[in-house]
Amino acid sequence: MQNSRIKSLATPLAVLLGIIGMIAGAVALNSNSTALSGRTNREIALACTSDMATQFHIHPHLAILINGEQQSIPANIGVKPACMNALHTHDASGTLHVESPEKRDFTLADFFAVWGQTFSKDQVLQSMVDETHHIRVTINGAETDTYENTILREKDQIVISYE
Repeated sequence: MQNSRIKSLATPLAVLLGIIGMIAGAVALNSNSTALSGRTNREIALACTSDMATQFHIHPHLAILINGEQQSIPANIGVKPACMNALHTHDASGTLHVESPEKRDFTLADFFAVWGQTFSKDQVLQSMVDETHHIRVTINGAETDTYENTILREKDQIVISYE
């Protein structure tokens, strides 16, 4: 009798343990920590990769205005002959391509690092904040104070204004 009771509990227990294992695995895969590859977001952004490695793919749009004048975001930022950085451009439209081997919360700072340009709350490109100029960042028309820490998200319209 006790043997049959143990057998009747074994199947639901096995199912429960399997569900717990699947949940734990999903949480680990969707984590934004460096544990997946041991690399930081910046290391992934600056590393060369191929289309074959892409697991995460989004297209935010970036515009930069200096004293009201649209600045060019060049084509082929982060594009090299044999590979591409996870953050790159293909044309001068302002569309940023995030094609990463891992899903991460990449930021404007990561893109500017790939570009080799400066962006912070105090400077955008060569323009520095002073007593008559400031930097403003909007995402989809709403002002934010995240500056270089602004997370790149699918189809976001990001505008950096130096006024």
